[in-house]
Amino acid sequence: MVSATVAFFMIHPRRSKEAMTAVIKQWVGVLVSDGHLVYRQWVDLRQSCLAHLIRKAKALAENHNAEIARFGRNVAAELGRLCQMAHAPPKVGQWRAFYARLSRLMNRHHDRKDEAGKLARCLLREMESFWVFLEVRGFEPTNNRGERALRFGVMWRKRSYGTDSKNGDLWVERILTLRQTCCLRGRPIFPVLVDAVQSYFQSTTPNLEWIAQQ
Repeated sequence: MVSATVAFFMIHPRRSKEAMTAVIKQWVGVLVSDGHLVYRQWVDLRQSCLAHLIRKAKALAENHNAEIARFGRNVAAELGRLCQMAHAPPKVGQWRAFYARLSRLMNRHHDRKDEAGKLARCLLREMESFWVFLEVRGFEPTNNRGERALRFGVMWRKRSYGTDSKNGDLWVERILTLRQTCCLRGRPIFPVLVDAVQSYFQSTTPNLEWIAQQ
């Protein structure tokens, strides 16, 4: 296993190739994302978020068609087992059995014209990105951690209806980045803001060493 830089990539809702390029610029590493077309164009390693796929499978499990529902339940169960392998790596026999079951599910359903076939084809497209987390050290099989980091900003936007100016966009970008950085470093936000304001009026540089602390 090798180490890797981890990215939880979530950008503008349009999620265009141009927006992706603007956000990541020259960044290289392992991309953890859902199966959106733009993300599938990533040329380096990409871990497909298994949580997104499990949610799709669970939705199928509630279908009125018994065969489609059974397929959804089986896919959700197998992908759930795959997620558990992040904490308990499988033995050779366990892995072969899992791989055989998952492959059999996809092969039996990928030609269907209904929702089961749609999901099976999605799984086949994403299959090479299912288990990168088992081969590369340092990240998870889902982008749940990235989504949790953005949840406060998403809820704030829904309550406030966003901003109306570039200055407003810039303020939100900076204050939410500061908030999340403080959360990750276990620091209260208000003292950091006070230090920044005082440093501004005193023409000094605030203490930023805490940002680089591990």
